[in-house]
Amino acid sequence: MITHQFCTPEWLEEISRIYEATPSVKYNLKDITAKICCRVKSDPDWGISEDVIFGAFFDRGELETLNFFTEGKAFKEAEYLMVATPQTWKEILRNKQDFATEFILGKINLEMGTLVSMLELAPRVNNVFDFFTQVDLQFPDDMSEDELKTYRSKMETFRRERGP
Repeated sequence: MITHQFCTPEWLEEISRIYEATPSVKYNLKDITAKICCRVKSDPDWGISEDVIFGAFFDRGELETLNFFTEGKAFKEAEYLMVATPQTWKEILRNKQDFATEFILGKINLEMGTLVSMLELAPRVNNVFDFFTQVDLQFPDDMSEDELKTYRSKMETFRRERGP
């Protein structure tokens, strides 16, 4: 399995490719109809100088959108916008913590969407996070100094290209 760095375009491109090529991935998402975005709070120590928002939109398991979003676009297009620290997202994406538990404990906050509908969706959201981990993910706190320096540069370039 190829390793991709967290919050990079290559990561989302690869999981999109895997989604298209792997019927079991689609099957595991068949009960999901939601437009979900995740805000990764900035953490300069992790090379994330500004918040990053990524998300996936599904209609009965069919992937309609998988991308990074500006804040304005996320608020305009998504149904749910959840926010957490990079460390919390890492624990979720590495299956060290359960999404619903972290949500109820307040480690993941709902910035947009209703609490009731998110609680109804929560048991199935783990399938979405499993979808995001179809590749090995390298997080900034697992990187060497040189890798982190390259990652920071890559993130700044990505941010400039994506725009505000």
